[in-house]
Amino acid sequence: MRVLMPVAVVMSIVALTSVGCGSDDEGGGGGGAAGGGAGVGGGGSVSPEYYEGAKSAALGASGNEAECATCHANAAGARGYSGDSLLDIAYKTSFKGGDAPTSLDAANACITGWMGGTALTSGSAEWQSLEAYLQSISDEANTTPNTLMPEVLADEAAYEAAYAGGNAANGQASYDTFCAKCHASARRVGPAVAISETELAAFTIGRIAQKVRTSGPPPSGTADASDTTPGPMPFFEPDELSAGELADIIAYLKQ
Repeated sequence: MRVLMPVAVVMSIVALTSVGCGSDDEGGGGGGAAGGGAGVGGGGSVSPEYYEGAKSAALGASGNEAECATCHANAAGARGYSGDSLLDIAYKTSFKGGDAPTSLDAANACITGWMGGTALTSGSAEWQSLEAYLQSISDEANTTPNTLMPEVLADEAAYEAAYAGGNAANGQASYDTFCAKCHASARRVGPAVAISETELAAFTIGRIAQKVRTSGPPPSGTADASDTTPGPMPFFEPDELSAGELADIIAYLKQ
């Protein structure tokens, strides 16, 4: 099975998908580099093994190659990630616009949704290790709720109107930054392999834009963007990928 994606269902997983990972620009002074925050890590030794690497990927389905680090940076200012930075994420009071009350709920939305894995429990060694790492890069004073949500327009035609007319010459650089890590390498995310650049070009402007902005299922081969079945494509908020950048990427794919 292959999916359209560039790690967020609009009605269900999307509201609870794209990370339990709050924005680094949503009220935080920053906990600094790993191990330097005010949280559990303090100045001690806290492993990022469930943030990046084989153990992180193993949280997903068998064969999954996506890690937390695929979609989320662990520092401020990084670009090319669908999800917000995990810097200062640990102590927020809610996530995903309130649909995920705790950081565990938010993390599980990613693990079960995009990565195709099994939900972690609060007492599991995996979660305790990941939570300790997130706390180590978070400021306890930053409790601002995370409001990350997809951009939902009326239908595919609305996305087409919003994202037509991009600059193909500029689009390749943005594609390389935001999309190539999965789509140029046949990366397996959850149970599916990312669709190639050539295959992406066959889809309409509206369908590509809708999937980038709202997540959703693998393409069915139709131009219908109404299906909101969960799928491994993470969504990019305009704050992470601007409207102009997305329009340019689509123009590059469609040239």
